[in-house]
Amino acid sequence: MSAGTENKDKQLSAVEAELYDRQIRLWGIESQEKLRAANVLLINIRALGSEIAKNILLSGINSLTILDDGMVTQDEQSKNFLLNRDSIGKKIAEEVLLKAQALNPLVKIVADTDSPSSKDQSFYKNFTIIVATSIKSDLLLKIDKTCRANNVQLIFGDVFGTFGYCVADFQEHEYHEDQVQLSGKKRNHEGVEKTTVKVQGTINYPELNKVIILPNRKQNADSIKKMKRRNELFFLMLALIEFRNKHNRNPSDASRKVDLKALQSIKKDIFELYQVDESKSKLSEDIFGIVFGEVVPVCAVLGGIISQEVIKAVSHKEVPINNVFLFDPVTYDGKEETIGA
Repeated sequence: MSAGTENKDKQLSAVEAELYDRQIRLWGIESQEKLRAANVLLINIRALGSEIAKNILLSGINSLTILDDGMVTQDEQSKNFLLNRDSIGKKIAEEVLLKAQALNPLVKIVADTDSPSSKDQSFYKNFTIIVATSIKSDLLLKIDKTCRANNVQLIFGDVFGTFGYCVADFQEHEYHEDQVQLSGKKRNHEGVEKTTVKVQGTINYPELNKVIILPNRKQNADSIKKMKRRNELFFLMLALIEFRNKHNRNPSDASRKVDLKALQSIKKDIFELYQVDESKSKLSEDIFGIVFGEVVPVCAVLGGIISQEVIKAVSHKEVPINNVFLFDPVTYDGKEETIGA
C-alpha cells in the first residue's frame, strides 16, 4: 500500500464526517481520524464489556473484535443490554453482534468465540489497543508483555458488586491538551483577549507486573511498599483478582459464606505482603459483603470511564489516568492512583 493510499484510508469519508460531527467539534478532526484508524480488541463482553463496547463503537473506531468463549446465562441476559431473551444457551460473542452493529454500522465488528487463553500471543499484537475484563492475572501479564513488545496499548478493569477499578498500561504515552491562556491585554467592550495553546506532555507507565503483585509470586513489591499514601481499595482490587485466580470465577451469592471466608484469608496474605497493619486498616471487615455480582449502574459508570481512557489513549488528546482508577463501593467516588511507577 502506498503512502498516499494509506493516508487516504485514514481520512474520514463525507458520511463519517456527518455522523461524527458533534464529537469532531468536541475533540477535533485529527483525534477523530486517529480513532477512525483504531482496531480495538475487547476481551469478554459481559455487563461491563457491553457498556465499553457501546461507548467505543459510538466514538467511531475502525474495528472491534469481541473475544469471548462464554455462553449466555439467564443472569447474564438480564444484565447485558446487547442480548435478547432468546440468547440464553448461545455463544455470547455472537449474540451481541446484531445490537452492537446497530449502534454504529460504519464500524467493522468481529466475533471470536475462542478462549482468550487458547490464543497464541502473536494474536494480541494485531491491535491498536486491548481492553480486557474478567481474565486471570497470569494471562493478563502475558498479554501485557506482548503489548509492550509490539507497541499495543492495554487497559483492563472489572466490576465486583458496587466496587470497580481499571488499570492502564499505555507505555510511553505522549498526549496534548488545549489550554486557554489570557493575553493580559484588555480589549474594549470584549473583556480580556484569550488564546488557545496546545500543551504537550508524556506519561511513562510501568508494566503491569510492577502493579499487579500478589502473594506467592516471584515479583518484587518494594516499590509499592514504599508508597507513603495508598488507597486501601487497591488491596481490595488485588484480593478480588487473586480470588478469581484461585477459583476461576468471581465471588458468588450461591456460595457467599465460603467465598467471604476465602476473601478474608486472601486479604490477610496481601496485608502481610505489603506490610499493612490490619488493626490500623480502614478497609472495613464488611467491605467484602458488597462485592458480589455486577451491579449494572456501576458497570455503566466504569464502562464510561474505561471508554473515555481508550479514546484518550488512541487520540493522544487530553491527559489519561496514571495509572489506576478505583471506584469506591461505599461513597461512589472515583479515585486515581499512581501505582508501581
